[in-house]
Amino acid sequence: MLCSYGCGKEAIYQFKNGKWCCCKSASSCLEVRDRRRKSLLGRKRPIEVRKKISKSKKGHIPWNKGKTGVYSKETLKKISKSSKGRKHRRSKNYKARISIDQINNRYLLFSKIEEMRYNPYKPLREKEIQVHCKYNECKNSKEKGGWFTPSRSQLAERIRQLEDKNGNGGSYFYCSEKCKDRCILFNLYSDPLKENKRLYTQEEYQQFREFVLERDNYKCQYCEKPATIVHHERPQKLEPLFVLDPDFAWSCCEECHYKYGHKTGTECSTGNLASKVCN
Repeated sequence: MLCSYGCGKEAIYQFKNGKWCCCKSASSCLEVRDRRRKSLLGRKRPIEVRKKISKSKKGHIPWNKGKTGVYSKETLKKISKSSKGRKHRRSKNYKARISIDQINNRYLLFSKIEEMRYNPYKPLREKEIQVHCKYNECKNSKEKGGWFTPSRSQLAERIRQLEDKNGNGGSYFYCSEKCKDRCILFNLYSDPLKENKRLYTQEEYQQFREFVLERDNYKCQYCEKPATIVHHERPQKLEPLFVLDPDFAWSCCEECHYKYGHKTGTECSTGNLASKVCN
């Protein structure tokens, strides 16, 4: 069952209005966020409102007009004299850059999916981490054996999307804007394999889901934690005839569903299927 808001992802949470969503709130869904962003593009305030604002600001003098800074020159001189010769508080036991070992120990899922290394053309003490570009035709991609240095925000956002429960697994690494535009995975808001005609109704799928969860006593078959998801052994997109077959489905939690059910590196994984381009 896919998200009711059209993002093409698997639905996990059901709201009071009966709709199903991939996130805990509809505002976190990528499709909803994209619609709101597009609705605000090019929007301008009415002429009447702009005239009222201009009249209210007429004759108003900004508080910082003619000032070079918040502090006066005398105050800046006093601050410079008092701080002269003082060491920075973070000079002891402070590391400006995070290491690959720290990332591997703290973010297990990220370290399994993304491959990292230190820049060999810079000294090791700088710890400049490099990754692969997601666009498979780029010279910095894994397919071409290339590397590039991501920004701190890129690295932090990719980790958040993979490790956070509300993350969507996106925010892939791209070395340039051209790679973003050319990659089919960037801004993929709809499911390319989505079928207009379904072989089952929503009620039938809910009955199948409840049957599998009750059969497994609502326990994850990997770690025995409380199960909330029914995993299909045969992918729904490739073999839709086995969607309602309980012999090819079992219960699992969210963490194990991503780690084992849709783990990377297998031929039928979601990431591997999405990265293939048909000629």
